[in-house]
Amino acid sequence: MDWEAHIEQWSRTAVRLLDIRYYRAEHGTVPDHDVAHNSFFLITTHGEARIRISGEVYQTHSAYILHGGADAGLSIIPLGQDFACYLILYTECASPEDRKGFQMTYGFAPYALLPVQEKCEAMNRLWQEPASIDKLQAQSVFLPLVYEIMRQQIQTLAKKESSKPNIVTDAIHYIHDHYSKPITAEELAQRYHCSTSYLSRLFKNQIGLGPIEYLIHVRVHRSKQYLLRSDARIQEIASNVGYADMYYFSRLFKKHTGLSPLQFRKQYRQPVQVQYNPLRWLESSIVTPNSGSHNENETYYQRIGEGDTSMFRFSRPAFGAMMLLCTSLLLSACQTSSTPGATASQPASSDTNTAVATDSAAVETRIYKHLKGATDIPVNPQRVVSFYHLGELMALGVKPVGTTTYILDNPLIDDTSGISDVGVPPDAEKILSLEPDLIVTTEAFAEAVEGGYDALSQIAPTIVVEQYNDPIKDVEMFGDILGKQEEARLWNEQFKAKIAAYKTKISPYVRADETYSILNVRPDALFVYGDTNMGGNIIYKYLGLKPAAKVESDVIHGETWEISTEVIPEFIGDRLFLAVNEGAEDKLKDVQKLIDASPAGKAGHVYSINFDQFLPSDPIAVEKQLDIITDLIIGDGK
Repeated sequence: MDWEAHIEQWSRTAVRLLDIRYYRAEHGTVPDHDVAHNSFFLITTHGEARIRISGEVYQTHSAYILHGGADAGLSIIPLGQDFACYLILYTECASPEDRKGFQMTYGFAPYALLPVQEKCEAMNRLWQEPASIDKLQAQSVFLPLVYEIMRQQIQTLAKKESSKPNIVTDAIHYIHDHYSKPITAEELAQRYHCSTSYLSRLFKNQIGLGPIEYLIHVRVHRSKQYLLRSDARIQEIASNVGYADMYYFSRLFKKHTGLSPLQFRKQYRQPVQVQYNPLRWLESSIVTPNSGSHNENETYYQRIGEGDTSMFRFSRPAFGAMMLLCTSLLLSACQTSSTPGATASQPASSDTNTAVATDSAAVETRIYKHLKGATDIPVNPQRVVSFYHLGELMALGVKPVGTTTYILDNPLIDDTSGISDVGVPPDAEKILSLEPDLIVTTEAFAEAVEGGYDALSQIAPTIVVEQYNDPIKDVEMFGDILGKQEEARLWNEQFKAKIAAYKTKISPYVRADETYSILNVRPDALFVYGDTNMGGNIIYKYLGLKPAAKVESDVIHGETWEISTEVIPEFIGDRLFLAVNEGAEDKLKDVQKLIDASPAGKAGHVYSINFDQFLPSDPIAVEKQLDIITDLIIGDGK
């Protein structure tokens, strides 16, 4: 099935919700046989069932989404009393060709049931109300439900070759859709069946800050837009971005921008007469200044009020239309000015057309395949915006024109002068003002930009790349992207030679049977690291040192990250690299006796490392981490 074509059919067809029915087997209300005289979605939320639609049989387990066309035979046979489902009937006003798409039968298991179930529950509740206004609101929930179904189907198909969907990408999508409502770290973690600390670690690894920190940035970013583009009162803006307390919102806003909301509006708002000029509007980018990390203290920021108003959005179509208008104006200006004495009504000469074509041909391009498809990119890009891979570019001698706040704050990269901060979430207007000829992003950061990948693609050729967190792979990938293949080859050769030299250098100070561990103490959690970051790739992969048995089995080859205090001795080997976060002094006191009693503690082989220095895994950071680890091991042996 061509899902892109099917989604296109939905986007151009008028549809109307006809009915929604909730069935539970324990109430005896599930029909054995039925004929749906209209197109429908059947969404199972609990239990198992055997479902037949137009002769096709589906054995469902808990969450499942099915679609059938008008007059399709429908049979639901629950396989237990806990089965429950929603039947949603709708009608479409489509062309005969498009109508075929709405007759298709298909089904799949969603990877995130809650976003679907919440919309079904809201529709069902509103549909039962007698007032017409409630049924109208139920209609307004139907298309977002369809969007969520299509989005999950597309991502499910895209992720078939990988082990699981990207939780961070999906959580970012959820935050952008629900930032005006109360959101806590616990709620987000529950949605993805993981602990809050696990989710925080995923966020920090992929975008440099925790989920609640990211939520705050989204809210501040959105409030800036309302301050500059509306006359709404501060109380209204605060409520619309999720804060019932206007004074708390104002303090938070000033903490992140250095200005109160009213001061910000007064300083940055454009005069009315030029506010709607598209070229002037695109130039007025407001970006959150660099601010310090919240040092894992996410609990404080969960004291948020309830937002009660949905908000207008800077939509992708609007952005695309704006960009098209700007491009048309610029091209028109070029054509008019290139012929001396030409008037606005005169057509451009053939010489002008030739000149424009020559200029366009001057930039040599090639097709680059990436996670979002294939994109025509410059062979030798000159003005790159990279949301995540700053160290990779710098290692190859390329300084990007822009990157995101927390990537720019990398303490192991010395010279970041001339690199603009595009903010978190990345600000499309700021990126546009930098005039990039290539944008490189990870999947999570692509979702974070307002308008997503489509909005970025309107600005410049945009590619979405893997996040390997492996300097050798990353340098090779960016050597290809930037046309720096030779530089990448030389860097990798030098790095491998350095690893070999350092292995020889430390060999007199280590025993073959010694085991190593990495422990991170946070104010509210304990983490054991494997062979990806926090020095784990250097210790285990590059230097070839032996992990503690429990680290190898449960962390490197398992899914254990967070551990409880009582099992610390099981994960500490003969040598321990210890990273203690700011504010975790009390937590360290709780575990210090266990560390002291471990083999590493008894032998005095506990090495303190800086969390902020060891969190990045880019090539520049890894080289410096390699120096630090080697010096610690050798210094301990002298």
